[in-house]
Amino acid sequence: MKLIVHSNKKGFTLIELLVAMLVMSIGLMAMLDGITNYIRINMENQMRHEAMRIGESAMETLRNSDFSQVKGGTATITSPETRRIRNFDISYTITWTPTSISSSSVAIQVAVTWVFKNITHRHDAASVISTDI
Repeated sequence: MKLIVHSNKKGFTLIELLVAMLVMSIGLMAMLDGITNYIRINMENQMRHEAMRIGESAMETLRNSDFSQVKGGTATITSPETRRIRNFDISYTITWTPTSISSSSVAIQVAVTWVFKNITHRHDAASVISTDI
């Protein structure tokens, strides 16, 4: 009876397996961090886009209001507005300031602010409203 011994062993050792798992874990954690950043940035962009829409809507409301109310700062804008973005209720606060340019023109500044993860964000829009007197 002859005993055959193979010196060319195939397969992974325990150390090689642990090193491979470590390298793979580091790669997966980097991918997870990238995905988390992507989701956060996308959410912030959606909130900013909604703030732009709210600001433009407020601006349009002021354009359609009586000129004397706009110039006197008494035109009514509904604030705060709550919008649902990706299962979060975001409250947007709208403020506006008129600045008289002439007897027939007024510059308006609309500011839309919101808070997300304890950080206050702001979007501004400006326009000039004129009337024929």
